[in-house]
Amino acid sequence: MLTISRFIFVAIIARHLSIIDFGQYAYGQWMADLVFLVCSMGVAGAIGRYVAEFRHDPALLASFARYLRPFAIGFPWLAAALVPLGVWVSGLVLEPSVIIMLSLLTLGNGLWAMQTAALSGLQRFDLIFLANIAAAVILIGGALLMSLGSKGLGYVFGIMSLAALCAVIVGYSATRRLTYGATGTVEPARLRAIRGYAINIWITALLWSLVWSRGELPVVRAYLGDDGVARYAAVLTLFGGAIQGVMLAVSAVAPHLTMLWGAGRHDEAITTARSIMDFQLLLCSAGALILICIGPEILLLAFGNKYDQAATPLSFLAVGLLAMAVSCQNHLLQIATDGRFSRNTMLVGLIMLFALAWYLTQFFQLTGAAAARAGTMLFMSGITIFVGAKRWGKYSFSWGNIIVAYGTICITTVGLFLIEDPQVELRIIVL
Repeated sequence: MLTISRFIFVAIIARHLSIIDFGQYAYGQWMADLVFLVCSMGVAGAIGRYVAEFRHDPALLASFARYLRPFAIGFPWLAAALVPLGVWVSGLVLEPSVIIMLSLLTLGNGLWAMQTAALSGLQRFDLIFLANIAAAVILIGGALLMSLGSKGLGYVFGIMSLAALCAVIVGYSATRRLTYGATGTVEPARLRAIRGYAINIWITALLWSLVWSRGELPVVRAYLGDDGVARYAAVLTLFGGAIQGVMLAVSAVAPHLTMLWGAGRHDEAITTARSIMDFQLLLCSAGALILICIGPEILLLAFGNKYDQAATPLSFLAVGLLAMAVSCQNHLLQIATDGRFSRNTMLVGLIMLFALAWYLTQFFQLTGAAAARAGTMLFMSGITIFVGAKRWGKYSFSWGNIIVAYGTICITTVGLFLIEDPQVELRIIVL
């Protein structure tokens, strides 16, 4: 629900904002999210893992919740206070009222992220769903009101802030009760492990934001300006929607895998991850084919004629969707190594992404940036498959399914790219 509403929201505001304003919107939102990640210190990741692991021991869970509650509340406020500094460092030229709304958005999103992590660990997906519905109604309703008059970035960020803060209200009572009741004792060794995991997951989240999200935006902005950022943001919006779509069906699996691993049922967790990967390969392949074959029509329908030049970058970027199929194995490796695996591989991916993006964007513009992202994502998924097979054995993956999925998508992409201006009928036949 939230994924669909965010897509609709972005599509509506893209039509009402100028292409320069939309580029500033995309860059400003990414910058604010990055500021929060810098300030969060991995607390959200620690909450998501240890609430799930400690659910069987209410006293231990209450002690853990009381220990992290000041950080879960304080870090979003710190991030909101630092947003103006981030705006200045990034070189964005925004009005003071817009910066205030962007700070408020950072606060709302930060509190929402902390709460969602706790609700996910509790497996209260009903409350997460209700919070998403509340946010979706506000986002879409606020976007539709833009048709009644000229409204700028301040209004857009204000609507997003209101949606996030209302979502926080929905699940507040459930997360507040985590600290109720008798408390146990969290051993010093366990506290050190929690802090170590939080730091590792903090570094990982920062690297994830750059490698798996929109880390190449500064490169795109440096070479192509806000105009290029706007068009690339449209591509990333569709690509991000596809990622959310293929991940939605398995969104509840991570807490279950965490519970299995925490209970020592490692073989069951690995078998479950393999089964989920087979299903994800099917979903990722289908999603990639849709973006490759009818991406131009989707761009036109969603964002209008201003963004029709982004069709080719979308096709290249769609190949990277296959990398999401190893999300379960990546999650298990992250737990098994207390976040070290993800931290180290993300660091390698970050270097690769920026090197490729910096080189390819200057020669191939948006298509080069998209190719850099897709190539990096596939490389990262390859590392996960290699390390997972080495640690758990070759039967922890379905190799035949992997070869068929990767081969089909790569051949389709290259084939359509070599055909000059393929007609929509041919692309539909290929699909």
